[in-house]
Amino acid sequence: MKFIKYGLAIMLSALFSLSVLAHDPKGESFSLSGKITSVELTDGGGTITVSSEAGRYGKVFLTYNVTLNPALPDQGYFSGRGVGFNDGVRQAGSRQGVFRREGAIMKFWSLDDVTDGNMNYCETVMNLETETVEMTFYPF
Repeated sequence: MKFIKYGLAIMLSALFSLSVLAHDPKGESFSLSGKITSVELTDGGGTITVSSEAGRYGKVFLTYNVTLNPALPDQGYFSGRGVGFNDGVRQAGSRQGVFRREGAIMKFWSLDDVTDGNMNYCETVMNLETETVEMTFYPF
C-alpha cells in the first residue's frame, strides 16, 4: 500500500511538472518579420541590431545585448531596447530574457515593457545565415 501511495505521488508530480513546463500562449498576438542590420561581437557575447515594420509601432529598431553562459556557450541571457516611430509618435521599450543557439538559428524568449503601457511576452527566431528575424508578441 505504501508503494502505491509513493508511486501515485511520483506520477502526479511528474504530470504536474510537465504541464508547468509546457508553454502555450493563448489570446491576442501579433507577429512581424525583420532584418538583422548589424552584429558586433565581444569575448562574452555581443550586440545584434534588428529593424522591422511593426504595425501600431511603425518602423522599429531593436537591440539584443547578448551575454553567453560561460558553462554553456550556446545559450545565455540578453537585455535590450526597442524604439518605434509611427506618424511621428515615438514609443520605446526595454527587453530582457534568455536565448539558445542551434546552429545558425538563435531563439530568444523575452519580457518587454513598452512606454504605451503595454507589456509583451515575445518569442524571436533569428537566422544568422539569412539575416532574417521572426517575432511573435503576446500582450498581457
